[in-house]
Amino acid sequence: MVRGMRKVLKDFRKNKESYLLRAGLFQLLFTTIGAYMLSLVFKMLVIHSRVPAINIDYVKSFLTNPLLLVVLLVHLFLLAFLTYLELSMLVGVICHKELKGQFLWSSLKEKNKKFLKTISGKHFFAFLSYLALLVPFLRFLVAASFLENLYIPSFMIWVSQAPDFVKLSVCAFYLVFSYLNLRFIYTIPLAVKNESQYFGWCMKESLSLTRGKKIFRAFGIVFIGLAILLGMGLLSGMVVVFASLIDGGARSFWGTALFLTVIWLIFFAGRLLFKLFSMSYLVKTIENDDCVTNSQNGHSMLALAGVCLLVFGLGFAYNALKATGKQAHDVTVVGHRGMSPKGVENSIESLEAAARAGADYSELDIVLSKDGQFIVSHDDNLKRLTGKEITISNSKAKEVIGLKTKQGSHDSQIASFDDYVAKAKQLGIKLLVELKTTGNEPANYAQLFVNKMKSLKIDKSSLVMSSDLQAAEKVKKIAPDMTVGHTISFQVGDSLSPKMDFYAIEDFSYNEYLAHKVHQNGKKIFVWTVNSKDDIERYLKTSADGVITDYTSSVRKVQKDLTSDVSYLDYFLQIMNLSWIENL
Repeated sequence: MVRGMRKVLKDFRKNKESYLLRAGLFQLLFTTIGAYMLSLVFKMLVIHSRVPAINIDYVKSFLTNPLLLVVLLVHLFLLAFLTYLELSMLVGVICHKELKGQFLWSSLKEKNKKFLKTISGKHFFAFLSYLALLVPFLRFLVAASFLENLYIPSFMIWVSQAPDFVKLSVCAFYLVFSYLNLRFIYTIPLAVKNESQYFGWCMKESLSLTRGKKIFRAFGIVFIGLAILLGMGLLSGMVVVFASLIDGGARSFWGTALFLTVIWLIFFAGRLLFKLFSMSYLVKTIENDDCVTNSQNGHSMLALAGVCLLVFGLGFAYNALKATGKQAHDVTVVGHRGMSPKGVENSIESLEAAARAGADYSELDIVLSKDGQFIVSHDDNLKRLTGKEITISNSKAKEVIGLKTKQGSHDSQIASFDDYVAKAKQLGIKLLVELKTTGNEPANYAQLFVNKMKSLKIDKSSLVMSSDLQAAEKVKKIAPDMTVGHTISFQVGDSLSPKMDFYAIEDFSYNEYLAHKVHQNGKKIFVWTVNSKDDIERYLKTSADGVITDYTSSVRKVQKDLTSDVSYLDYFLQIMNLSWIENL
């Protein structure tokens, strides 16, 4: 193991310019731009499914949705193929360092064909089984090596909200899968180096290479990772100290932007080196090291400098936008359908939970019944919550109000809009009413809604929105004093209806440029659905005016932490999700 690491370091010293130049380009292309596009497509498909959110309460709905399961399978396949491309290019750099970059790119098409051949027939199932082994680690363990920054569906973190016995079971599960991943750790390098061999053979060969005491050779990448992590920690600490001395405790815009950029570059470089060293180590421990060791190209240093400037420029532009965010305590918190983890979505109990948690608004969905009454429900078809094939738009109000509902461990009943508003007034919480149109609405639908709002004497500070832009614009035209918004699932560019007062946009479509344009026009922008701790912290630091969440209590806690912590050390701990250290 020690000998192998020495060979890796010796090889890197001789070819560092070529390695860093090409590996940097690959990381930028595959695990930054490519990963972003992959996540964009997947999240767009998820948001257009019938699953209202991805958390512990909706795992069953997700897993029983055939379309989403197919989409997930395709997503994983593309994820693995993206990984294969990066690894194949890295191995090409390691083994053919004397060749120019054109060789690597021109061979890409040929490598794709060979890859598809290696997983053909029964070997496709071997490939899928290998993917199954990777899935549990893609978000954090493998994210530190081969697959960092690749989006894995947020439902993978639902365990953090589960009972203790489930957490213990998952720990046992991860121990078993950790061992299996260690046994198959050579599979991808073998597949890349032995392009004529089938994927199943590569898995068997990996088992052979890790049999008995030989498994300890694979621990070399652990030591490589620890060494790089230590270096990243030391560099980050130096940056924190330097920023604190130069910029003080106020954290100016330019100071914050530069601080974020340097930290981002440290982790970009750390991940790059870990992948490069790990792949080199694994390749050099597979049989004989037959890789060529030729001298550097004279233009490598100049090209490397250009790539470094490109990466720095992209990093600074991205982090400068992050530094423009508003204060966390100024962000409005909206309970998504009340607070569904504490009650059935859109139920009175969920509304009460949102009020207790301190939400500024409780968001609810309403559907018009056959006899012109508004019913609180996200779906027109009530089967998901009631188990009955009943559609609100084709039923009278008395036929659906009071129907028993169940979601997770919670039970409730369908409520009328009137009852929901009455309870909200009693609790003193404002409402964000979302109009769910079905296509069965009468021509005077917007007028019916405005009349209902007036008859219920709903406070003018409450908000109205709909994904049906035509319906939202009609409401705004009839009642100019109402604050009306457009719910947007997918947004490309900055073209938005000027008639709306605000926009509720799905999180993957949000960006600081769009928020800037919205604010320039005197409008507001909300982001939905923000649930994970990482997402909560991220969006509280952006220019978003509000977040729509299932976990109001978590948002309030993070708001409090972000408001009280202003030093560069606190800021660093927040962005690294290490704030818990301060409580030790």
